Amino acid sequence: MGIKDLLKFMKPYIEPVHIKKYDGKRVGIDAYSWLHKGAYSCSMEICLNSNSEKKLRYLDYFMHRINLLRHHKITPVVVFDGGNIPCKAGTEQERYRKRKANRELAMEKLKEGNVNAATDFFQRAISITPLMAHQLIQILRSENIEFLVAPYEADAQLAYLAGLEAERGGIAAVITEDSDLLAYGCQAVRTSMKLWFVGDGDYF
Repeated sequence: MGIKDLLKFMKPYIEPVHIKKYDGKRVGIDAYSWLHKGAYSCSMEICLNSNSEKKLRYLDYFMHRINLLRHHKITPVVVFDGGNIPCKAGTEQERYRKRKANRELAMEKLKEGNVNAATDFFQRAISITPLMAHQLIQILRSENIEFLVAPYEADAQLAYLAGLEAERGGIAAVITEDSDLLAYGCQAVRTSMKLWFVGDGDYF
C-alpha cells in the first residue's frame, strides 16, 4: 500500500528515465504490485471465480512487462511477498474487512445491472492469492526468469538487493507501485513503467 501521499510529495523530484539506462543490468520487480495492476482488468472474473480465460489476464499483463524488460536486455529479478508480519495483523484484518465490504457492494451493483459500478467495487475487492502467485511462479520457472520469495514483505528484500554490489546479486533499480521502498532508503525506485510511443522507445 505504501505511505499515504508520499509519492505526491515526491513528484517534483521524479524524473522520467529511459529504459535503456538499465541495459545489461538487473532490475528488481515487486511481484504483487504488478499482479494487482494486472488483476484490475479481470477483477470481476477473479472475484466471481469465473472459468473464463479472461480470469488469467493478470498473467499476460505481468509477462508482457517482463518481456519488455528482456527485449531491452534487462534482467528482471521478481520478488514475492512471503509470510505476514505479526505486528501488521490488525492492518491485514482491516484490509480484509474492506475487501469483503467492497465485494458485497459489487454484487449489489451487479444485480442492479450497473456493471460499471460493480467493476469499480470488484477492483477494490481484489486480493492476490497464493494460487495466483503460484501460477505466475510456474510461468517464471518455464521462462527461466529469476525470482525469489522474501521472508516477509518484498519491500525489505528489494531494498536489501538494491544495496548489494552487482557481482553479489544486487539490482540497479526497483520497479514498484509502493512508496515504501523510498522509506527503506532505496536509491533507484521506478514507480511505473509506461510505454510511451515517442519515436525512440520506452520510459520509466
